[in-house]
Amino acid sequence: MNAQENFNNISNLKEKYLSKVDSEGYLSVASFAVAELGRQSKNVASLLDGEEGTSPEYNLGEGLRYKGASGNYSDMKIHIDDLENFIERVKNHYK
Repeated sequence: MNAQENFNNISNLKEKYLSKVDSEGYLSVASFAVAELGRQSKNVASLLDGEEGTSPEYNLGEGLRYKGASGNYSDMKIHIDDLENFIERVKNHYK
């Protein structure tokens, strides 16, 4: 993928979910988990925080902005500007 295609994918993904973010720019994990990753939101949430820090090898959200804890996965959110990065990390994890 060249730089222009990568930019377009990021722009399209951000545009797709921009209407679903809260006032601080955070998007619910449930909003994209199945559609973008084909995974249940509870599984994606556990990868975002490494199962609340108990599994650091699965902490794919390290360095990204997110809110909540996977123990209450329905409340987990990620910042829209970190969404593309997180989705790529999850896809690479499952390769």
